[in-house]
Amino acid sequence: MKKNDPYTRDDQTRFTMRINTELLEKIRADAEKNKRSTAKQIEYVLEQYILSLPNE
Repeated sequence: MKKNDPYTRDDQTRFTMRINTELLEKIRADAEKNKRSTAKQIEYVLEQYILSLPNE
């Protein structure tokens, strides 16, 4: 799904979102504790949420 974006790997998709400032600051702080970027922390949290869902 390459859209002429030289910075995004073939297995990734660029995604932009708006997020509450206070929530983002909490995510940033958590990311720093876990030595992750903010984007990777958001990805990790989303992955953990998806894994916690019951299998269909």
